Amino acid sequence: MIKTLIGVLFFCFLIYNSTYAGRKDSVEIYSELSENQSISISDKFEVTYFIEKNFIIYSVEGLDHAYTSLFYDRLNEIENFELEVKDPKTGKTIQKAKLRDMSDAAVYSNSTIFDDNRRKYYELKSGVFPIEVNIKTKTKTKTNFFFPTWIPVHRFNQKIKNSVLTVTYPKGMGLRYKEVNLLGKREEKEESGLVSVRWEENDLPIQEPDLEEEEDHRLLLAPVKFGMENYAGEMKDWSGLADWLYKLNEGRDKLPEDLQLKIHQLTDGLESPYEKVEVLYSYLQENFRYVSIQLGIGGWQTISSDEVAKYAYGDCKGLSNIMRAMLTEAGIESNYTLVYAGEEEDDIEVDFPSNQFNHVILQVPTDEAPIWLECTSNMLPAGYLGSFTKNRHVLVTKRGGGYLTKTPSYDHANWNSATSSTSIKIDPRGDALIETDLNLAGNFAEDLMYVKNRLDDRKQKDYFNKNSPVSGLIISDLSIDLEKEDSVPIAKTNYKGVIQRFTQSTSKRIILKSFMGPIQKDMLSSNRLVKTDSFDIDLGESLSPETSLDPFIYEEEGNSIRIESTLEGSNLKIKREIDLTFSADLEEDQKSDLIKKFNSKAVKTYIFLKPTTANN
Repeated sequence: MIKTLIGVLFFCFLIYNSTYAGRKDSVEIYSELSENQSISISDKFEVTYFIEKNFIIYSVEGLDHAYTSLFYDRLNEIENFELEVKDPKTGKTIQKAKLRDMSDAAVYSNSTIFDDNRRKYYELKSGVFPIEVNIKTKTKTKTNFFFPTWIPVHRFNQKIKNSVLTVTYPKGMGLRYKEVNLLGKREEKEESGLVSVRWEENDLPIQEPDLEEEEDHRLLLAPVKFGMENYAGEMKDWSGLADWLYKLNEGRDKLPEDLQLKIHQLTDGLESPYEKVEVLYSYLQENFRYVSIQLGIGGWQTISSDEVAKYAYGDCKGLSNIMRAMLTEAGIESNYTLVYAGEEEDDIEVDFPSNQFNHVILQVPTDEAPIWLECTSNMLPAGYLGSFTKNRHVLVTKRGGGYLTKTPSYDHANWNSATSSTSIKIDPRGDALIETDLNLAGNFAEDLMYVKNRLDDRKQKDYFNKNSPVSGLIISDLSIDLEKEDSVPIAKTNYKGVIQRFTQSTSKRIILKSFMGPIQKDMLSSNRLVKTDSFDIDLGESLSPETSLDPFIYEEEGNSIRIESTLEGSNLKIKREIDLTFSADLEEDQKSDLIKKFNSKAVKTYIFLKPTTANN
C-alpha cells in the first residue's frame, strides 16, 4: 500500500494517538516538554527537519515520552541524533548518546516482500527521577509531497510548557495549512524570497485517554508546488493532485499478448459491462495475489502491468493498475482511485486537498452507479468494497485531473439483512438440541467470508460458539456456503449443537432464558438492520404460558419490532422481525442509547407453569 502521510514521516514529530483533555488538577504528570521544531524547504523540493526537545521526566512512565524513532529509506535520511541526560538539581551530565548509539530495525508487515523501510530508535532508561533530557534530531527527505501533522502534545500525562513550529519555504513554492484547536499564535514574515511561518503553543492542558481525538490540537500542512524525484505537480486543489498521480502512472498499463488474448476469450461473448467486469475481476482474484511493495517512489508509483502479469502478484497499486489495463482491453473505462482505508477509520479532511491516502481501489463508471473494485481481495464480489473502504471520500484520477467522490455506504436493506430459522428440542433435564439455518446478506456476510476462508473447522465452530445469541452453545456440525447475488455477498450457514441448561426450572415454573439474541452495535455499522428470526421450540410437554403470547408491535419514527408467539400443545413458535434505520448524524452515545432502548423491546423471556401448578 501507499505510504501514508503519518506513516512515512512519523519520525519527524513522533505523532502519537493522543486525545485532548481539559486541565484537571488531579492529573498525574509524567513529563514536562519544551520543543522547537523547524521545517526548511529548498527550491529543489528537499525538506530538512530539525527538532530540539527538552524534557523533565518525573517517573518511569515518562521514559516512553522521550523514546525516539527516526524513519529512513531511499527518500528519507537521518543526519543527526544527540541525547543528553542531566540531573536537574546539579546540572551534572548523567549519560549521552549519538546516532551511532541508536538501534536499527526494519519496518515491514507480514504482507510486504519488497521494501526499503527502516528506522533507528533510542530507548531511554533510568532508575533515578527526576531527570532532564535534551534531544536533538536532524532528518532530510527528498520530497515535499507529504508533511506530517504537527501535534504539539505527543503523549498522555505530558505537560507542554512551550512548543514551536517554524516552516520556511520559497515564496513561489507555496504552502497551505489548516489549524485545528490551536490556542497559541501564528506569525508570518518574508525576506529575500523566503516565507517563514511560525506557530507557538504555550502551557497546553494535560491530555488523558478518555476524551475525543477530534479535540486534539493539531496543524495540517500541505504544499502548493511539490516534486518527487523527476515528477513535479501542484495540489492547490484535488484535481491538481489527481493529475499528478495520473501522470506518475501513465504508460505503465501495457499487457503481454497472451493476456490480451485471454481477456478477449473471456469477454467477447458477453454483452453487459457488469458481466465483463465480473469475469475479469474473478480472473484477477484467481490468478494474482496481493503483496506490499514499498520502494522509494514505488510507494506511489505502480509497477507496470506486464511485471504484475509476469510474477502473478502486486500491491494495491499494481493489482488495480493491471485490472484497469484488462478492462481497457475489454473496452471498459475505469479509474485508478485513492482512498484512506481501514476498519472504522475517520474520513479525510475534504476541505484540505493533500496526501491523505494509503490505498488504491478501482472505479468503473456506468450509466447508473459506479462499480467499485477492491483489487487486493480474493473474496469480495465485483461491486462490493466491504468495511475496509466503504462510505468514505476518495480521489478519482483521470487524464487532465480528477475529482473527489464517495464510496457507497451500503445502507440499504439488501446490504444489511439477516434471516434465521431455528428448531430447538428441550429434554426433561432442560438441555436442548438446536439446529439453525442462518442467511446473511451484504455487510453481515463479510465476516463469514473471513471465517470460511481463513479459519480451520475447529476455529469456525469456536467463532459461532462465541458469537451465539445463547450462552452455552456447543456446535457439533457446521457448514458455511458463500454465494453472491450480483454485487451482494451471501453467506448461508447451518449448524447443529447442544445448549446445556437451556431452561431454568423452579418448583412451579419453567423459564426459557433469552434465546433471541440482542441487537449488537456492529449490526448497525451501516445504520440499517433488517432481521427476521423464526423459532420452533419443542418444550417436551404441554405447558401453560404465564407470559402473554399476544402479538407485540413497537414502532417509533420508522423503526419497528414485531414479535408473534403461538403455542400448540408442546410446540412454541415465535417470529421476530426487526427493521431499524438510524440517522448517519447520530453520535456514538446516541446510537448506543437507541440500541439499548430497542433491546428492551426486542428480547423476550418466556415463562410457563408446570402441569401440576396449572391444574391446581
